[in-house]
Amino acid sequence: MLNTPPPVPVPVEGKKVKESFYMRELPTDKLVGYESPEGKELFKAALMEGGLEAFFPLSQQFLTNKSSQSTVCGLGTLCMILNALKIDPAATWRKPWRWFTQEMLDCCRPLDWVKENGITLAEFTCLAKCNGLDASTRFADETSFAEFERAVRACTFSTGQLMAVSYSRATLGQTGSGHFSPVGGYTSKNGGMVLILDVARFKYPSYWVPISTLYSALLPPDAVSNQPRGYSILRRPETPVPPSLLVLNATKPTWPLLYTPLSKLCETASSYHELTSALGAILRSPSGLPTVSSRYEGSHHSILTSLSKSPSFDTTTCSEAHTEYRQGVASLRRYFRENSVLYKELELDELWKTEITVFILALLAVGDVRRRLGAGVREEVERRLQGDYEDERIGREVEGVRRQMESLVELGDVECRREGGCCGGKGTCG
Repeated sequence: MLNTPPPVPVPVEGKKVKESFYMRELPTDKLVGYESPEGKELFKAALMEGGLEAFFPLSQQFLTNKSSQSTVCGLGTLCMILNALKIDPAATWRKPWRWFTQEMLDCCRPLDWVKENGITLAEFTCLAKCNGLDASTRFADETSFAEFERAVRACTFSTGQLMAVSYSRATLGQTGSGHFSPVGGYTSKNGGMVLILDVARFKYPSYWVPISTLYSALLPPDAVSNQPRGYSILRRPETPVPPSLLVLNATKPTWPLLYTPLSKLCETASSYHELTSALGAILRSPSGLPTVSSRYEGSHHSILTSLSKSPSFDTTTCSEAHTEYRQGVASLRRYFRENSVLYKELELDELWKTEITVFILALLAVGDVRRRLGAGVREEVERRLQGDYEDERIGREVEGVRRQMESLVELGDVECRREGGCCGGKGTCG
């Protein structure tokens, strides 16, 4: 029996039929289809020149946005790059495998917010750093065409770094506004052509775009931030971030409310004991959420909640994974109780003591906080807590949370500097 397509909905009087689409036509006056004869010639030229080194790791991880909403293109792009660069998410996808999915990327903005509003280039950078990548981001008004061209070539002719571009679809003759996608290749043919691996594959296929046109597409301002778009170069860190059980329980909207008073306290503390006692007293929060939580507990935007909504998540193993994480956290708490210097010093209830200990250790390792500490206090912190920082198991948890904190601090700095906000565009907004 032949398979036949479903019938086209017939309008019923008084009832509105939902409109649907099957892809969009690629504007061929500006772009060259990846699968077209000319696109294949460009691919061949790029391969011969050595400009497809980025294509091979990215093509193995090519995905389509999980949502038809254009707002999640940043998550799709970052997810591709994280898996292409082989970053361990430290969270189970389908037991026993750990693998990045878009639902895991919620450390800088709550995931539900991103699905409604998307992310800016600065927030994309924050997400990348939170999840274990080194990121170097340039806004279009801070880089020349020549610098952009060099960056594209550097990322497509080598295997150690990948580029994500944030650009205006309208400039390319496409429908829609802002978009993120990875750069998959480059050839000098036709004056320089860049291969865009579009993550909204239900809308447009992958395509080649003249590099001058792509640079022009970086310049129109983002409607949310009113700032130009740009690009981010993403790499594995020289020292890989080891998987951890605990995560920072804060995002962009809540972080300043927490960080501002704590950083000012660090600035005014006159001794190590005064500093740690005051931090512990503020963070004990008996009625609120812990400032650090396990990946499966403690936050309305936790990874468990996000993953359980994913069509790719194996719900039959969800309960088992949850149990394993809880056992891991219980073991971690015992370890801190027996081995952490700071844990033993803090006079706190046992309920969130491990989480508060990790938060304080991570906070005191943040570059901005260390600069705020008085010289004598900083030296005492280093001396008293050296054992905790050097302990492999304690250090693993602290490093993961510190990296998230640094990402949020840097995000605030970038937004303040570019918008001339709370710090006059000149520095850290503490």
